[in-house]
Amino acid sequence: MTSIFTKFVFFMYTVWLQTTIYLVCGVLTTAYLLYAWFKGHFDKAKDRDVPPTCLQDPALGWHRFVKLKNVKLHYVEAGSADNPLVVMIHGAPDFWFTWRKQIPSLANYYWVVAVDLRGCGDSDTPRLRTQYSVDIIAEDIVHLIGSLGRDKAHLVCAGVGGLVGWHMAQRYPELVSKMVLIHSPHPYIIKQHINSIWSNYLKVWYMFFLQLPLLPEYVALLNDRSVIDRILRPLTRAKAVSEQEVEAYKFTFSRREDWTGALHHLRQSHVTGRGVQEEKQPDLVTVPTLLVMGDSDPILPLDTAYRSAELVERIRIKSVSGQGSFAHVSHAETLNREIDDFLATKPRREISSSSSSSSSSSSDESESPSPSLPGRVFGASLAAVSSTYGRFSDALKTTRGLVHSSLKSAEQSLELEQFY
Repeated sequence: MTSIFTKFVFFMYTVWLQTTIYLVCGVLTTAYLLYAWFKGHFDKAKDRDVPPTCLQDPALGWHRFVKLKNVKLHYVEAGSADNPLVVMIHGAPDFWFTWRKQIPSLANYYWVVAVDLRGCGDSDTPRLRTQYSVDIIAEDIVHLIGSLGRDKAHLVCAGVGGLVGWHMAQRYPELVSKMVLIHSPHPYIIKQHINSIWSNYLKVWYMFFLQLPLLPEYVALLNDRSVIDRILRPLTRAKAVSEQEVEAYKFTFSRREDWTGALHHLRQSHVTGRGVQEEKQPDLVTVPTLLVMGDSDPILPLDTAYRSAELVERIRIKSVSGQGSFAHVSHAETLNREIDDFLATKPRREISSSSSSSSSSSSDESESPSPSLPGRVFGASLAAVSSTYGRFSDALKTTRGLVHSSLKSAEQSLELEQFY
């Protein structure tokens, strides 16, 4: 009886807290928009009629369109159609251009298709938010793979696109050869984490704000689309994105209608759903998975990646410094090597005889038996220890090099060669 009463109290508290956040966001947003209109912030936008040259770079591939059952999708194609197919699924708000640092690298060995999800980029934009559910988006990708004449593909996903990847791996495992996820833990783990403590609701307040009709679209237009500057600020500080690439985003999201589809993807993510404690744990994912996670995200900590490993039969976890949402941009060179190594059927580099047994076992992943739950938990823990040891080893090498160079300089300046 006490347990039922506790759950009821927690449920009512959750409903009250979410309703309060909705009301506060609505009132503050309305007041802010009135203030911005009075100050003329809506009139500061530049005219963007010509796309930046980086969007038409021939090195990124060819622009194509495909008409599916209920929507027309735009995608960029690169590489030979004789190679294995890789479908790249972006997050939101975003579009195919987010994969600009991966497309040339993957095109050497794969047929790369970087798609604009419905409502994003140059793809069609259905008006109703109910037309952006994960089920519908996954069906778009299924039909896209079929229209390309393939019965299987690798998936490379980021952000909200990761939710689509998880759904496809769960519902259409026969269509997914391998899956790469950029900062996108299992959605079941995300819900558990966010709904585990009330303070997490305050961290994802913007998810409640985005549920409001029309107001978020108008906020996104203020001050010449300054929201894009804020989203890309970590990349700008790290000099991982150029001014022209920022302009590419502002060109693509220059109208209010350009934001509607992208925000509908976020509105349908349901990461703050009620009753998550009673939600049934999903079945085990059998698709081999590479999960890349940032090690300092205040909303989705690295722990959510290792908890996701308990729901996957075969998974490899790679941690990178920073928040991780744009790891494919900020850590492009490292990530490209990781993706190529993970997707490759056979290693692309020479290996020593001492490691031949381990490499052969990893290349035959699909034929290995399913590990037990303790084995998967141990594997996830081992991945965490391995990642920490790798970072410690790199730091030790760097320190050793600095000490050696300092001693060498002291030796030369003090003319100590005569004592040797």
